[in-house]
Amino acid sequence: MAGTLAAGLTLLVIILVAWTWRRGAKARAELAAKYPLPGKMVDVGGYRLHINCQGTAVAGSPTVVMEGGNAESCLTWAAVQPEVAKFTRVCTYDRAGLGWSERSPQPRTITNIADELAALLVGAGVEPPYVLVGHSIGGLFARFYAHQHPEQVVGMVLVDASHEEQFLRFPESVLRIGRRSQKMMAGWLRLLVRLNSIGLLALLAGKGRGAWPTPIPDQVREAYLGVIYADTRFFETSMKEAAAVEGNLAAVRAAKITTLGDIPLIVLSAGRSPIAAGHGISADDAERVKALMSELPAELAALSPRGKRVVAEQSGHYIQVEQPKLVIEAIREVVEAAQRR
Repeated sequence: MAGTLAAGLTLLVIILVAWTWRRGAKARAELAAKYPLPGKMVDVGGYRLHINCQGTAVAGSPTVVMEGGNAESCLTWAAVQPEVAKFTRVCTYDRAGLGWSERSPQPRTITNIADELAALLVGAGVEPPYVLVGHSIGGLFARFYAHQHPEQVVGMVLVDASHEEQFLRFPESVLRIGRRSQKMMAGWLRLLVRLNSIGLLALLAGKGRGAWPTPIPDQVREAYLGVIYADTRFFETSMKEAAAVEGNLAAVRAAKITTLGDIPLIVLSAGRSPIAAGHGISADDAERVKALMSELPAELAALSPRGKRVVAEQSGHYIQVEQPKLVIEAIREVVEAAQRR
């Protein structure tokens, strides 16, 4: 009797998985068709990246190139790009494995990412000069690209950007919590890869807004999640990018980037601290984090004699979502300053 019951349950599970896989594959295909790429795909060496350019660069005006943070698609700039396109050409793109871009066989090192961007811009016919805009770890990528190609970059806007010494200078209590959160997130991402390999997330897409760990511009929220749920590459790449963070910070420290040259530079930093005393963080450690939120952006602004820091008083880490007008005006200021050079 017990053996019969076990066999019956096993058969039921197999039937349910097969049914979910079949329906899930259909749901994933429907999502992919529902949210076609807004730009174009460009080969960068056997795999293709997605780039979306809007607006027109008038004579003497640079093209703005925007770099998202960890595991962010080009849609993170949805509230910013259309407004920037009103005064110059602006291109957003998806790093390999994110958004609409195909996976890369290369590790997610900062050198590979910079090389992929260089190949993408050439392949897409996006000629310099550039004003680079980078959010979070994307700010680190932007600085490294400018270090490698100084002749191409005439301005920069850093949006609550990563600093190469942040893990060396943050209190151990904060780093410990960060490592714990990262481990938990990696576990969740592995689970999500498995769930969406049979299309379960695609089946649930559109059933409700649900929660998401990072802010998404309201106007593209449905598309943002739809593209993610249409495949497993986002979850796989998120793990790879997160695992590469410390190595990429170390690579920039090794590069010893002490200057970006005499270019207009605006460093936007969050006004709201993500860290408060409690849950293992002392009042002193919380104050130290608050001080670093001022010190680190000031050091980035000092990379150019024309650099300045602006505090986004009403924002946390995602200034481009919470105060997009501030980002737009910073880009406008840098573009106009670059035009006057």
